[in-house]
Amino acid sequence: MTPGATPDRLRRLPQQERSRQKLRRVLDAAEEVLAREGAGAFTTVRVAEAAGISVGSLYRYFPDKEAIVEALAVRYWSDFEDLASAVAAADERDRLEEPMQAIIETLAVGFRAHPGFLALWYGGLRTERVRNATRPARVAFARTLERMLEARWPNSDEAQREIVSRVVVLIGDGLLREAFRIDPEGDPIVIDECHRALEAYIAARLT
Repeated sequence: MTPGATPDRLRRLPQQERSRQKLRRVLDAAEEVLAREGAGAFTTVRVAEAAGISVGSLYRYFPDKEAIVEALAVRYWSDFEDLASAVAAADERDRLEEPMQAIIETLAVGFRAHPGFLALWYGGLRTERVRNATRPARVAFARTLERMLEARWPNSDEAQREIVSRVVVLIGDGLLREAFRIDPEGDPIVIDECHRALEAYIAARLT
C-alpha cells in the first residue's frame, strides 16, 4: 500500500520522495509501537518519538491519532488483499485442492508478520471511521474470493457468489480474530476449523 492510500485523512499528501519516506517511517514507527507496547500506549507523542521526529512534524501529515490508525489499517488490509490475490493467481495456474485452507493459512502468516494489526484491529482502536477507511480493501478481498468461486462454480448465480464471498470475509475475520485471541501465533485448531467451516458453507450455498 502506498502511504497516500487515505489522502482524505492526511493533512498533506507527500509529493517528494523524501517526504514519502518520512511518512513511511511514521507508519513503520506506529506499527512498532502497537506491536511492542499495545493499543494503550498508542499516542501521537509516542509515535513521533518512535519515528524520531517532532510532534509538529507528525501533525503536518496526520491531524490526529485516528488518522494514523486509519492509514495503518488500510496498509494492513491492502497487504492481506495482496496475499489473497497471490493465492488466487496460484489457483488459476493450478487448481488448489482446498483453496479456503490456502487463503486462511496465508492470512494467518500475514497476521503473524503484522502483530501491530492484531493490536489495532482487536485492541479497541477499530472505530467505525477506521472500518469505513478499510472497506475498499476488504471489498477487493471479497472480489478476489468471488473470482475463485466463479472458477469452481461457473453456473452458480453471480449475485449469490457475491453474497457468499462477503460472508466468507466476515466469517474468516471473526474466526481468525478468535484464533489469535487464544494464541498470539494463532490457535491451530480454530484455524483448521475455520477453513473447514468456510469450505462447507461455500459448498452448501453454491452447489
